[in-house]
Amino acid sequence: MKYSIKTFGFSDIGLTRKNNEDAFIALDQHNFFALADGMGGHNAGEIAAKKTIQSLSEYAKINFRSDYFKISLKEAITDLNQSIYEANQLVFNLSRDHESFQGMGTTVCCLYLHNADAVFAHVGDSRVYLYRNNILHKLTEDHSLSRESFKEVPHPYKNIITRAIGIQREVLPDIGHIKIKKDDIFFLCSDGLTDFLHHEEIKNILKEKHSLKLTVQKLIDNAKENGSRDNITILMVKIHG
Repeated sequence: MKYSIKTFGFSDIGLTRKNNEDAFIALDQHNFFALADGMGGHNAGEIAAKKTIQSLSEYAKINFRSDYFKISLKEAITDLNQSIYEANQLVFNLSRDHESFQGMGTTVCCLYLHNADAVFAHVGDSRVYLYRNNILHKLTEDHSLSRESFKEVPHPYKNIITRAIGIQREVLPDIGHIKIKKDDIFFLCSDGLTDFLHHEEIKNILKEKHSLKLTVQKLIDNAKENGSRDNITILMVKIHG
């Protein structure tokens, strides 16, 4: 399947935070996209997120080449797993070597468009969604201790993360893939959005079929109206046939 893509991403510091601990990258020429939501005091969360995105970007620029169609899907999945492994090693070592960074970590979610397949991965509670034929699909399941009743209901409490980049020497990401179709919209987001915007609210905004930029802004504005005080980051990728 031949296709082109259009992307838009934005990170909003929110209403009360003094710094933005979210970070994202859109490498259109490498069909690679990633988002991280940091955690840790004294700006350590911001550093963890930025270093993770930096590491993933460097790996993608080398390994997710323009001739990606020559790589098998299995190899693409292995590459994505390796990129997360290396990012985790970087953040873990920084946390171990610098006292002010101890305990820092970050969530991460990634999307790699490999020929006819979208390969996605995540650690933590940053999510990857797919909007297709007016149906919103959540492609990832949060690594958190949130009660089951909260899985799709906005609530004012931060999730307790069970997996994160940089907390342990090794981390296991969840990786999946799905066939790409014309007019698909994939989007990555931090929990500043999903803790305060219901699944149906997100879907209804997407149904309005605005530009990607306006859609992202409406999602952020609605999350704020619902009480979100966290950083909010969204990265959208639309498939054009």
